[in-house]
Amino acid sequence: MKKILSFVVLAAMTMAFTSCVMTKQVAYFQNLDSVNLAGLKDMPQIRIKPNDELTIIVSSLDPDAARPFNMSLTATANAYNNSTASKTLYSYIVDSEGNVNFPVVGKLKLEGMTRPEAETFIAQSIKPYFADGETPIVKVRYSSFKVTVIGEVSGSRVLSVENERLSIIEALAQCGDLSVYGKRPNILLIRESADGEKMTARFNLNDANILNSPYYYLQQNDIIYVEPHKARARSADVSSYTFWTPISSALISLATLTISLTK
Repeated sequence: MKKILSFVVLAAMTMAFTSCVMTKQVAYFQNLDSVNLAGLKDMPQIRIKPNDELTIIVSSLDPDAARPFNMSLTATANAYNNSTASKTLYSYIVDSEGNVNFPVVGKLKLEGMTRPEAETFIAQSIKPYFADGETPIVKVRYSSFKVTVIGEVSGSRVLSVENERLSIIEALAQCGDLSVYGKRPNILLIRESADGEKMTARFNLNDANILNSPYYYLQQNDIIYVEPHKARARSADVSSYTFWTPISSALISLATLTISLTK
């Protein structure tokens, strides 16, 4: 009886300890109070690179002057503010040399520019085709800003990013957060540079220093992979917190009852 009692008590203590350990693996930003966020920088600039897909809208006080630069746009006097019309615009693919083939002016090299820089550059390039004193307004948007999230999340998805600002936390949230089997301390980011070279970075969601990471904000075509725990099939890692807590409570109650009966 004493051996059985010792085993029950030991098992209960082990499970209680395991549940505490699992709690530490689940919580995000655990050391937030000790992390210095004073040096947190603004979001890195997104720059145009080959194979990007762009939507370019040109408007002016004279709609007829702007029309030749808006391929496939239905004739409207207010295309700049017409979201329905903007969806009919032709998408420009940045070629391997970083150029787009723009109406009237021909090839324009946009590689390496931010959106505002590209807008200014295009406006200056087409300004000679407008009346004196008239400055065309150019808006550039990414048609292909997508981020892929796969692995141990509630639902793998390809996310379309409209405002070019998406953090890794927001991306995971849009996929329903990690499942209980996801490795929170070891999130993988795969990124491709303008010359096609692949690079990787790792994130620890338990560590608040992720907020200071230069990879915290995502770029077009980034891939996030959430690795599963090795003991996924047995639910013996993160999920053990929810699985073992009621069992450990039952074992502790059993141990208490056994002690009472043996007195």
